[in-house]
Amino acid sequence: MNRCETCGTPVTPDGADQAMATAFLDTVQLGSLPGETGDERIVRPSLAILFRMAVGPAADYYAPRFLEYERVRRSFPSWNWAAPWFPTVWAFYHKLWVAGLAFALWPVAATEIFGLVDPYLGDSTFAAFACALLLLWVLPGAVAGLLANTLLYHKARELVRDAEAETLRTDEAARLLGERAPIAIGSALLLGAVAIMSSLMVVAPVLQTAVADRVVRTRVAEALAALRPLQRQIEGGWDVAKSALIAPNYDIVGELGSELLAVVNVSRENGRLRIALGPLIPQLSGRSILLAPALDRDERVRWICVPVDIPARYLPHECKEG
Repeated sequence: MNRCETCGTPVTPDGADQAMATAFLDTVQLGSLPGETGDERIVRPSLAILFRMAVGPAADYYAPRFLEYERVRRSFPSWNWAAPWFPTVWAFYHKLWVAGLAFALWPVAATEIFGLVDPYLGDSTFAAFACALLLLWVLPGAVAGLLANTLLYHKARELVRDAEAETLRTDEAARLLGERAPIAIGSALLLGAVAIMSSLMVVAPVLQTAVADRVVRTRVAEALAALRPLQRQIEGGWDVAKSALIAPNYDIVGELGSELLAVVNVSRENGRLRIALGPLIPQLSGRSILLAPALDRDERVRWICVPVDIPARYLPHECKEG
Protein backbone atom coordinates (compact mmCIF):
# COMPACT_ATOMS: atom_id res chain seq x y z
CA MET A 1 0.00 0.00 0.00
CA ASN A 2 1.27 3.42 -0.95
CA ARG A 3 0.69 6.64 0.98
CA CYS A 4 -0.21 10.01 -0.53
CA GLU A 5 2.56 12.40 0.55
CA THR A 6 0.28 15.43 0.24
CA CYS A 7 -2.72 14.28 2.22
CA GLY A 8 -1.53 11.31 4.20
CA THR A 9 -4.32 9.05 2.82
CA PRO A 10 -3.52 5.38 2.12
CA VAL A 11 -3.82 4.67 -1.59
CA THR A 12 -4.18 1.44 -3.46
CA PRO A 13 -3.22 1.23 -7.14
CA ASP A 14 -6.91 1.26 -8.01
CA GLY A 15 -7.54 4.37 -5.88
CA ALA A 16 -5.28 6.83 -7.75
CA ASP A 17 -8.17 9.04 -8.82
CA GLN A 18 -9.50 9.12 -5.28
CA ALA A 19 -6.08 10.17 -3.96
CA MET A 20 -5.82 12.95 -6.51
CA ALA A 21 -9.28 14.22 -5.61
CA THR A 22 -8.42 14.11 -1.91
CA ALA A 23 -5.18 16.01 -2.49
CA PHE A 24 -7.03 18.57 -4.54
CA LEU A 25 -9.55 19.23 -1.78
CA ASP A 26 -7.02 19.13 1.06
CA THR A 27 -6.21 22.24 3.06
CA VAL A 28 -3.20 23.62 4.87
CA GLN A 29 -3.51 25.10 8.33
CA LEU A 30 -1.40 28.20 8.95
CA GLY A 31 -0.67 29.52 12.36
CA SER A 32 -3.19 32.05 13.66
CA LEU A 33 -2.22 35.60 14.41
CA PRO A 34 -3.33 37.27 17.65
CA GLY A 35 -6.98 38.25 17.45
CA GLU A 36 -7.82 35.88 14.59
CA THR A 37 -10.27 33.03 14.84
CA GLY A 38 -8.96 29.52 14.60
CA ASP A 39 -10.32 28.79 11.10
CA GLU A 40 -9.46 32.15 9.54
CA ARG A 41 -6.18 31.03 8.00
CA ILE A 42 -7.28 27.80 6.32
CA VAL A 43 -6.28 28.01 2.66
CA ARG A 44 -6.26 25.29 0.01
CA PRO A 45 -2.69 25.01 -1.32
CA SER A 46 -3.98 24.13 -4.80
CA LEU A 47 -5.32 27.68 -5.13
CA ALA A 48 -1.78 29.00 -5.51
CA ILE A 49 -1.37 26.97 -8.70
CA LEU A 50 -4.83 27.72 -10.02
CA PHE A 51 -4.54 31.45 -9.36
CA ARG A 52 -1.25 31.51 -11.24
CA MET A 53 -2.85 29.78 -14.21
CA ALA A 54 -5.84 32.12 -14.11
CA VAL A 55 -3.95 35.41 -13.85
CA GLY A 56 -1.13 34.66 -16.31
CA PRO A 57 1.73 37.21 -16.44
CA ALA A 58 2.93 38.72 -13.16
CA ALA A 59 1.58 35.70 -11.29
CA ASP A 60 4.36 36.07 -8.72
CA TYR A 61 2.88 39.45 -7.83
CA TYR A 62 -0.81 38.56 -7.90
CA ALA A 63 -1.00 35.01 -6.53
CA PRO A 64 0.24 35.80 -2.98
CA ARG A 65 -2.19 38.69 -2.74
CA PHE A 66 -5.06 36.54 -3.93
CA LEU A 67 -4.18 33.90 -1.35
CA GLU A 68 -4.23 36.63 1.29
CA TYR A 69 -7.73 37.61 0.15
CA GLU A 70 -8.74 33.97 0.45
CA ARG A 71 -7.19 33.77 3.90
CA VAL A 72 -9.20 36.67 5.30
CA ARG A 73 -12.22 35.74 3.16
CA ARG A 74 -12.55 39.19 1.63
CA SER A 75 -10.71 41.49 -0.70
CA PHE A 76 -9.51 44.92 0.32
CA PRO A 77 -7.97 47.92 -1.48
CA SER A 78 -4.26 47.64 -2.15
CA TRP A 79 -2.04 49.60 -4.50
CA ASN A 80 -1.14 48.31 -7.95
CA TRP A 81 1.49 50.38 -9.79
CA ALA A 82 0.65 48.94 -13.22
CA ALA A 83 -2.94 50.18 -13.39
CA PRO A 84 -2.95 53.96 -12.71
CA TRP A 85 -1.10 55.18 -15.80
CA PHE A 86 -3.53 53.90 -18.44
CA PRO A 87 -6.44 52.28 -16.59
CA THR A 88 -8.42 51.48 -19.74
CA VAL A 89 -5.51 49.68 -21.40
CA TRP A 90 -4.67 47.80 -18.21
CA ALA A 91 -8.27 46.61 -17.77
CA PHE A 92 -8.63 45.43 -21.37
CA TYR A 93 -5.22 43.75 -21.15
CA HIS A 94 -6.52 41.59 -18.28
CA LYS A 95 -9.91 41.06 -19.99
CA LEU A 96 -11.75 43.13 -17.42
CA TRP A 97 -14.22 44.34 -20.02
CA VAL A 98 -16.71 46.09 -17.75
CA ALA A 99 -13.99 47.93 -15.85
CA GLY A 100 -12.28 48.84 -19.12
CA LEU A 101 -15.51 50.28 -20.50
CA ALA A 102 -16.09 52.24 -17.30
CA PHE A 103 -12.59 53.75 -17.45
CA ALA A 104 -13.07 54.52 -21.15
CA LEU A 105 -16.33 56.39 -20.49
CA TRP A 106 -15.05 58.28 -17.45
CA PRO A 107 -13.57 61.22 -19.45
CA VAL A 108 -17.07 61.98 -20.75
CA ALA A 109 -18.39 62.35 -17.21
CA ALA A 110 -15.23 64.17 -16.12
CA THR A 111 -15.58 66.81 -18.83
CA GLU A 112 -19.19 67.42 -17.83
CA ILE A 113 -18.13 67.90 -14.22
CA PHE A 114 -15.28 70.18 -15.26
CA GLY A 115 -17.64 72.27 -17.37
CA LEU A 116 -19.87 72.79 -14.33
CA VAL A 117 -17.14 73.71 -11.85
CA ASP A 118 -14.77 75.65 -14.09
CA PRO A 119 -16.65 78.98 -13.86
CA TYR A 120 -16.39 78.77 -10.06
CA LEU A 121 -12.65 78.09 -9.87
CA GLY A 122 -11.80 81.76 -9.86
CA ASP A 123 -9.56 83.44 -12.40
CA SER A 124 -6.52 81.24 -11.83
CA THR A 125 -5.44 79.30 -14.91
CA PHE A 126 -3.37 77.02 -12.67
CA ALA A 127 -6.48 76.09 -10.66
CA ALA A 128 -8.37 75.23 -13.84
CA PHE A 129 -5.49 73.14 -15.18
CA ALA A 130 -5.10 71.33 -11.85
CA CYS A 131 -8.84 70.59 -11.73
CA ALA A 132 -8.83 69.20 -15.29
CA LEU A 133 -5.78 67.05 -14.53
CA LEU A 134 -7.36 65.79 -11.33
CA LEU A 135 -10.66 64.83 -12.97
CA LEU A 136 -9.31 63.39 -16.20
CA TRP A 137 -6.22 61.48 -15.04
CA VAL A 138 -5.39 61.56 -11.33
CA LEU A 139 -8.81 60.47 -10.05
CA PRO A 140 -9.37 57.50 -12.42
CA GLY A 141 -5.72 56.52 -11.98
CA ALA A 142 -6.08 56.49 -8.19
CA VAL A 143 -9.27 54.44 -8.40
CA ALA A 144 -7.62 51.97 -10.77
CA GLY A 145 -4.52 51.70 -8.61
CA LEU A 146 -6.55 50.97 -5.47
CA LEU A 147 -9.06 48.55 -7.00
CA ALA A 148 -6.94 46.75 -9.62
CA ASN A 149 -5.94 43.82 -7.40
CA THR A 150 -9.49 43.39 -6.16
CA LEU A 151 -10.97 43.46 -9.67
CA LEU A 152 -8.48 40.93 -10.99
CA TYR A 153 -8.90 38.72 -7.93
CA HIS A 154 -12.67 38.40 -8.39
CA LYS A 155 -12.18 37.55 -12.05
CA ALA A 156 -9.51 34.96 -11.25
CA ARG A 157 -11.66 33.49 -8.47
CA GLU A 158 -14.57 33.12 -10.87
CA LEU A 159 -12.37 31.36 -13.41
CA VAL A 160 -11.04 29.01 -10.74
CA ARG A 161 -14.55 28.16 -9.56
CA ASP A 162 -15.65 27.42 -13.11
CA ALA A 163 -12.64 25.12 -13.59
CA GLU A 164 -13.26 23.38 -10.26
CA ALA A 165 -16.89 22.82 -11.23
CA GLU A 166 -15.71 20.81 -14.23
CA THR A 167 -13.41 18.43 -12.40
CA LEU A 168 -12.10 17.44 -8.98
CA ARG A 169 -8.56 16.97 -10.21
CA THR A 170 -6.00 19.72 -9.84
CA ASP A 171 -4.18 18.89 -13.05
CA GLU A 172 -7.43 18.90 -15.02
CA ALA A 173 -8.53 22.21 -13.49
CA ALA A 174 -5.13 23.69 -14.29
CA ARG A 175 -5.37 22.36 -17.85
CA LEU A 176 -8.77 23.98 -18.30
CA LEU A 177 -7.42 27.28 -17.06
CA GLY A 178 -4.38 26.95 -19.29
CA GLU A 179 -6.52 26.50 -22.40
CA ARG A 180 -7.69 30.11 -22.21
CA ALA A 181 -5.48 33.12 -22.76
CA PRO A 182 -5.36 35.07 -19.46
CA ILE A 183 -4.49 38.34 -21.20
CA ALA A 184 -5.49 40.09 -24.42
CA ILE A 185 -2.61 42.15 -25.78
CA GLY A 186 -4.29 42.86 -29.11
CA SER A 187 -7.56 43.93 -27.51
CA ALA A 188 -5.70 46.11 -25.02
CA LEU A 189 -3.84 47.94 -27.78
CA LEU A 190 -6.80 48.25 -30.15
CA LEU A 191 -9.56 49.05 -27.65
CA GLY A 192 -7.20 51.18 -25.58
CA ALA A 193 -6.28 53.25 -28.63
CA VAL A 194 -9.94 53.61 -29.60
CA ALA A 195 -10.84 54.66 -26.08
CA ILE A 196 -8.03 57.22 -25.92
CA MET A 197 -8.91 58.69 -29.33
CA SER A 198 -12.60 58.83 -28.42
CA SER A 199 -11.76 60.53 -25.13
CA LEU A 200 -9.67 63.13 -26.93
CA MET A 201 -12.53 63.81 -29.33
CA VAL A 202 -14.82 64.45 -26.37
CA VAL A 203 -12.36 66.19 -24.06
CA ALA A 204 -10.60 68.46 -26.57
CA PRO A 205 -13.66 70.59 -27.52
CA VAL A 206 -14.67 70.99 -23.88
CA LEU A 207 -11.20 72.07 -22.83
CA GLN A 208 -10.96 74.38 -25.84
CA THR A 209 -14.24 76.02 -24.84
CA ALA A 210 -13.08 76.30 -21.24
CA VAL A 211 -9.86 78.01 -22.35
CA ALA A 212 -11.79 80.42 -24.58
CA ASP A 213 -14.22 81.25 -21.75
CA ARG A 214 -11.29 81.86 -19.43
CA VAL A 215 -9.78 84.33 -21.91
CA VAL A 216 -13.09 86.21 -21.98
CA ARG A 217 -13.29 86.23 -18.18
CA THR A 218 -9.74 87.58 -18.00
CA ARG A 219 -10.57 90.45 -20.35
CA VAL A 220 -13.77 91.27 -18.48
CA ALA A 221 -11.70 91.36 -15.28
CA GLU A 222 -9.25 93.72 -16.99
CA ALA A 223 -12.12 95.98 -18.03
CA LEU A 224 -13.40 96.10 -14.45
CA ALA A 225 -9.89 96.75 -13.16
CA ALA A 226 -9.62 99.75 -15.49
CA LEU A 227 -12.60 101.29 -13.68
CA ARG A 228 -11.08 101.14 -10.22
CA PRO A 229 -9.55 104.62 -10.28
CA LEU A 230 -12.98 106.03 -11.10
CA GLN A 231 -14.56 103.94 -8.36
CA ARG A 232 -12.04 105.28 -5.83
CA GLN A 233 -12.82 108.85 -6.91
CA ILE A 234 -16.56 108.22 -6.56
CA GLU A 235 -16.04 106.78 -3.08
CA GLY A 236 -14.02 109.85 -2.05
CA GLY A 237 -16.56 112.35 -3.39
CA TRP A 238 -19.71 110.66 -2.18
CA ASP A 239 -21.44 112.58 0.63
CA VAL A 240 -23.16 109.78 2.49
CA ALA A 241 -25.24 112.09 4.66
CA LYS A 242 -26.76 113.87 1.70
CA SER A 243 -26.80 110.79 -0.51
CA ALA A 244 -25.39 112.99 -3.24
CA LEU A 245 -22.40 112.48 -5.45
CA ILE A 246 -19.92 115.22 -6.20
CA ALA A 247 -19.30 115.18 -9.94
CA PRO A 248 -16.05 113.29 -10.47
CA ASN A 249 -13.27 115.26 -12.12
CA TYR A 250 -12.36 112.29 -14.27
CA ASP A 251 -12.51 112.02 -18.02
CA ILE A 252 -13.56 108.37 -18.29
CA VAL A 253 -13.71 108.43 -22.06
CA GLY A 254 -10.28 109.99 -22.40
CA GLU A 255 -8.51 107.91 -19.78
CA LEU A 256 -10.26 104.56 -20.18
CA GLY A 257 -11.58 104.78 -23.71
CA SER A 258 -9.96 101.57 -24.91
CA GLU A 259 -11.12 98.56 -26.83
CA LEU A 260 -12.12 96.90 -23.55
CA LEU A 261 -14.70 99.57 -22.70
CA ALA A 262 -17.04 100.98 -25.32
CA VAL A 263 -19.23 103.19 -23.11
CA VAL A 264 -19.06 104.22 -19.43
CA ASN A 265 -21.93 106.08 -17.82
CA VAL A 266 -21.73 107.57 -14.29
CA SER A 267 -24.83 108.43 -12.27
CA ARG A 268 -24.26 111.60 -10.20
CA GLU A 269 -27.25 110.77 -7.99
CA ASN A 270 -26.13 107.39 -6.68
CA GLY A 271 -22.65 106.80 -8.13
CA ARG A 272 -23.61 103.82 -10.22
CA LEU A 273 -21.45 102.88 -13.17
CA ARG A 274 -22.90 101.30 -16.27
CA ILE A 275 -20.37 100.04 -18.77
CA ALA A 276 -20.69 98.53 -22.21
CA LEU A 277 -17.87 96.20 -23.17
CA GLY A 278 -15.79 96.99 -26.22
CA PRO A 279 -14.72 95.16 -29.40
CA LEU A 280 -11.67 93.58 -27.77
CA ILE A 281 -14.18 91.14 -26.23
CA PRO A 282 -16.12 90.15 -29.36
CA GLN A 283 -18.24 87.57 -27.55
CA LEU A 284 -19.63 90.33 -25.29
CA SER A 285 -19.22 93.46 -27.41
CA GLY A 286 -21.91 95.99 -26.51
CA ARG A 287 -23.17 94.01 -23.50
CA SER A 288 -23.43 95.77 -20.16
CA ILE A 289 -22.37 95.47 -16.54
CA LEU A 290 -23.73 97.65 -13.75
CA LEU A 291 -21.48 98.53 -10.79
CA ALA A 292 -23.50 99.85 -7.86
CA PRO A 293 -21.89 101.28 -4.66
CA ALA A 294 -23.46 100.32 -1.33
CA LEU A 295 -22.56 100.84 2.32
CA ASP A 296 -21.73 97.85 4.50
CA ARG A 297 -22.09 97.62 8.28
CA ASP A 298 -18.79 99.40 8.78
CA GLU A 299 -19.93 102.36 6.66
CA ARG A 300 -17.53 101.39 3.93
CA VAL A 301 -18.43 101.47 0.25
CA ARG A 302 -18.81 98.06 -1.30
CA TRP A 303 -19.35 97.67 -5.03
CA ILE A 304 -21.97 95.26 -6.28
CA CYS A 305 -21.51 93.85 -9.77
CA VAL A 306 -24.74 93.24 -11.69
CA PRO A 307 -24.32 91.64 -15.13
CA VAL A 308 -27.13 92.84 -17.36
CA ASP A 309 -26.93 90.43 -20.29
CA ILE A 310 -23.72 88.49 -19.75
CA PRO A 311 -23.71 84.68 -19.18
CA ALA A 312 -22.29 83.52 -15.87
CA ARG A 313 -19.44 81.58 -17.49
CA TYR A 314 -17.97 84.87 -18.73
CA LEU A 315 -18.03 86.63 -15.36
CA PRO A 316 -14.82 86.98 -13.33
CA HIS A 317 -14.83 85.77 -9.75
CA GLU A 318 -15.00 89.27 -8.26
CA CYS A 319 -18.16 90.04 -10.21
CA LYS A 320 -19.83 86.80 -9.06
CA GLU A 321 -19.00 87.63 -5.46
CA GLY A 322 -20.53 91.05 -5.88
